Amino acid sequence: MSPTIIPITDFIRKFGSYADQLPMLEELILTRDGRPFATVKATAQEKNREFLRFFGAWKGTPLDSDSFWKTVRTRRNRTKQVVF
Repeated sequence: MSPTIIPITDFIRKFGSYADQLPMLEELILTRDGRPFATVKATAQEKNREFLRFFGAWKGTPLDSDSFWKTVRTRRNRTKQVVF
């Protein structure tokens, strides 16, 4: 995913829209006079909150697989599952 580049004035005018999109973006680069000025990123907690909204969306459907969800909840570097 490539970063999104926008003018800082556009960011100020449409802050609410960009704030909603930020957890789904890698980073947002703001420019001033055509040159990079600042980088804006969502916090890890906000990205996780957005991810958890969709977590388990396939439960109860034909695409449901408990072994798949067990794999999703277990990170490679973690021996225990994430429990919610």
